Amino acid sequence: MAVLALFAVPGFALKKLKKIGEGGTLTLSNLLLYVCQPALAIKAFCIFSEEDWEYIQSIEKLTLLKNFGITLAISVLAIGLMLGLCKLIFIKAKDKSTANVYSFVAIFSNCGFLGIPFIEMFTGGNPLASMYMMVFNVVFTVMCWTVGVVLITGNFKDIKIKKLVCNPAIIANVFALLLFFVPQINFFMFDEVAELRIFPQYLAYMTAPLSMVIVGIRIAETPAKQLFCKKGVYLAGGLRLIVAPFLTLLITLPFWGLLGQGAESGFEEYVYLAPVIAMAMSPAASVVAMAESFGGEKDTATAAFVTNTVISLVTIPLVLMAVMAICGLSV
Repeated sequence: MAVLALFAVPGFALKKLKKIGEGGTLTLSNLLLYVCQPALAIKAFCIFSEEDWEYIQSIEKLTLLKNFGITLAISVLAIGLMLGLCKLIFIKAKDKSTANVYSFVAIFSNCGFLGIPFIEMFTGGNPLASMYMMVFNVVFTVMCWTVGVVLITGNFKDIKIKKLVCNPAIIANVFALLLFFVPQINFFMFDEVAELRIFPQYLAYMTAPLSMVIVGIRIAETPAKQLFCKKGVYLAGGLRLIVAPFLTLLITLPFWGLLGQGAESGFEEYVYLAPVIAMAMSPAASVVAMAESFGGEKDTATAAFVTNTVISLVTIPLVLMAVMAICGLSV
């Protein structure tokens, strides 16, 4: 996490030196959202080392479908329960638009831009763990562009099915899953065009550094008083960084107890742990981009995103060490 934090320094410095102008952050955010995130799906489901490819092909497809289904169910329940909890906590809030931004921050994590690189480092690059995290990311994308849009705008009419269906991340996941479950057409694994793998891989590798560069820019352009002096920001952060992962763990344990026996593939525990790790991440970077795009509370979104991203550098390792200890797993 300390190494990831260092990536924020160039963004901070460039903004302070006025080398990044107005609109630069939105441009970088769009690059993450519409280019790097789809590349993550391709990398997770379609590109493997020769050893990993043979290993994955040896696993029954029905077993993988079952595992994906479990991760999907846990992910939907976790996000749904956090939504319900936020509705209860902020039910008496006078400023509904601000409360909705706090709810967005509490519910949606940086599971793609930070979660995927994190779980790769956390597991030493295990491909199955990354795939389970991508399953969570699919749920996140659908919920973010439906529930998330309503939270930012306060209007159900702003949900656009066309935008959801045509979202590059959704398209990339459908395409990647097709290639994964029909390996005969997964051209990324053809030796004759092996160099083609470089393109999505390098774009995917950009996600964590670029995400933190944006954090650095946000810190530089936002007054300290605005960042750290709003009480609601810390309430949203507590829900996002502490309550969300442990609530997800509680949801996970019954699934693990009933279905986690007789695992047929390595790192089977990440079928259940991937949603927990995803929900331990910092707030979703999309909260700021959506607030800008849909006319939401931009200043509140920026303060909540930046402040809790900084705090997450401490909470993520502590929370995950506690989760691993509770589950009896080595860190």
